[in-house]
Amino acid sequence: MRLIAAAAILVTSMLAATGLGTACSKETKAFVVLMDIAPEQTGHFDYWAIADLNEDEDLWEIYDRFKDSSDAQQLRQLVQVLAIVQDSARILGSDNAAMLQPPVKVLRAKFDTDYVEGQLQTQGYSRSLHRNVGIWIAGDGQPYTPVALLSGTILIGNVSELKACIDVEKKKAESLYDDPYILVLAKRLPKGVVVEVDRATPSSAESYTDLVAYGKSFTKVKKDLLKVTAVYIFGDGPAAGAALQPIKEHLALGFRDVKIARDGNLVVATARISISDFAQGLEF
Repeated sequence: MRLIAAAAILVTSMLAATGLGTACSKETKAFVVLMDIAPEQTGHFDYWAIADLNEDEDLWEIYDRFKDSSDAQQLRQLVQVLAIVQDSARILGSDNAAMLQPPVKVLRAKFDTDYVEGQLQTQGYSRSLHRNVGIWIAGDGQPYTPVALLSGTILIGNVSELKACIDVEKKKAESLYDDPYILVLAKRLPKGVVVEVDRATPSSAESYTDLVAYGKSFTKVKKDLLKVTAVYIFGDGPAAGAALQPIKEHLALGFRDVKIARDGNLVVATARISISDFAQGLEF
């Protein structure tokens, strides 16, 4: 009972400190929907608004990173037309932080399950079940990654990580969004064409004393220009204050017009980057 009470106090205090009431329900932001499929232990989460990228010519340099990826090539074999994909997430578990295992790709799309299953059978995939969800594995010698099909969602990744995502979707395990720190980040990050969320670890791209987690959301402001909103959550206010200048200096290496402020135990920054420069460093 004490553990349950402590957890409730933690969530309430964090939401109150950041100006968010506990009565708030889950946001309808698209990236939150996919975050709710990611296992709680996820160390890195990327969201891509695929349909928005496809529809805006100014964003095609980013869309090409998706279109030219090996996952998109495999997906095209199954659904024929990539335009059915609405959005996608890349999920990298905490145990995979060193990229020992490839990430799981979660793609929301409008597809006919029977048709895709028929394509999988025709291409020699074999099926096993996990919680009544089919996991399809390519035959020997085929350069394809295992695939799982949920309602309106296609998952591509190694079998153990696919099972972990299925467990979350079936409410047998907690999701990334269930973590109170990640919930705060998700509520502070705006909708974007690309959204990134990271747990702070010694191997993180950014590391500051008492940093818990951080995220960035990229939105188009005009032709060939993106605005990035970055949010960092710390263990307390002093740690957040001490990190202001180091964060600003780090962001200034890749972005321009950096503005930064502390909000309680959060640091919130905005900056700008050209679409061309941003696309060059992307990997789907």
